[in-house]
Amino acid sequence: MNFRDAILDSLPAPWAIAADSLSGQLVNSLALELDAAQEDIERLRRTHWVEHAYQLVDLEALAALVGVERLPWEAQELFRARLLPTVRARLAGALGPLDMQRFVADYLHRAEEALDRGERRALLVPGLRGRRDESAFAVDPQRPLRQPLVFCENPPRQRVSQTLAARGGRIPYLFRWQENNGGLDLAWPQFTLDGFPERRTTVPMLANLSVGAFIGYRGSVPLGRRLTIGLAPGDSDGRAVADLDGEDVSERLFSGRRFVAGRPFTDDDLEQPPRLPPMARGDNRWLYLSVGFYDLRGLDRYFFALADEALREGAFDDSTFDNALFPSGEVARLAMRWIESEPASFEVRVPRGLVIEPGEEVAASVDPPHRHVAQACALAIDGLRAAGVRARLHCVPFVERQRQTVRARLPWQRLDAETASAGRADRLSLGARYGDSPLGETRFE
Repeated sequence: MNFRDAILDSLPAPWAIAADSLSGQLVNSLALELDAAQEDIERLRRTHWVEHAYQLVDLEALAALVGVERLPWEAQELFRARLLPTVRARLAGALGPLDMQRFVADYLHRAEEALDRGERRALLVPGLRGRRDESAFAVDPQRPLRQPLVFCENPPRQRVSQTLAARGGRIPYLFRWQENNGGLDLAWPQFTLDGFPERRTTVPMLANLSVGAFIGYRGSVPLGRRLTIGLAPGDSDGRAVADLDGEDVSERLFSGRRFVAGRPFTDDDLEQPPRLPPMARGDNRWLYLSVGFYDLRGLDRYFFALADEALREGAFDDSTFDNALFPSGEVARLAMRWIESEPASFEVRVPRGLVIEPGEEVAASVDPPHRHVAQACALAIDGLRAAGVRARLHCVPFVERQRQTVRARLPWQRLDAETASAGRADRLSLGARYGDSPLGETRFE
């Protein structure tokens, strides 16, 4: 009922019978003014409520009150879909995992609704419909193939030795370097050694001087072949395995936990099964050695005496007398990597194996809507995280992998050079004959 009808109902019947009467015209004029005022009041009310604001400029003004800026590509509904969960998360604190999970699920759900176009509904995350809270991160036993959202605290990060990478992995005997484990727990390294010519990569041994542990390989790594030493699959206690170009050679590994530089180790110091030297938190000092075993061929390629802390390769103005060896040159190409749990960080993983969105043509230089939503979500998470905490949004696409390894083998067989005694440096001597044999080169018999 409008204002005109309401006023006429309140007047006596003689005044409200004829609409064209003087009283009726007066009521019409007054009702028009009241209707216009009511529309202004309704418009003002809607500009003060986020869910009812119908102009983008009003929505931006409301967002400015809470310090949220609209991104250039955000339309009105997409901006509203991000603004409401952000404000709700801030009011709740948004510091705990549960608050962050609710924000991500709520925003992605609202973003899907904002992208809906008619009968074709937008789909950014399969199975997200109806899940606007932390239930989107739970595994549904009724739908085992559904991939839920994942919230991972202290996510694993793969690290690579930058010290070795800077020198192309080429290392000499007695090479020392330092690596830092910035994770929360012990880390298990993985080593990759490429063989050098002339059997120079023989019985390689890697020792972590900081924890007093070592691991080595009883054998030689030929030129063109690669030895990989790493953690056994599914093991978390450091059990080591090794393969030489795909061939399992784990039985040739040896390791120990009581390594002291300069002190020979015995069979009693070795452990079974072999284990990787762990990387403790903080700095770890590493040493590369080539140790000798009496039952292995490799003379002049390894050392029977175990190097002490002071032994170095000789260098002018750097090494000390009686504690230096002549440089042996590069003996192997070494690479090292490990996985550490990143402290004070979390990662939100959003499955994105299937995306359905409006089919409007988009310029090649403009990202599609689902990438815009991911960008906005990442910015919002970065703004909600606690100070000093790293946050990351990782959209996991559908990936099908067919693992393969490319290896090259030399088509010829390299044989070790045969050496023997050089003999005496005597000249050939003959029996003497008068008038025929030269003096000094013959002997009389």
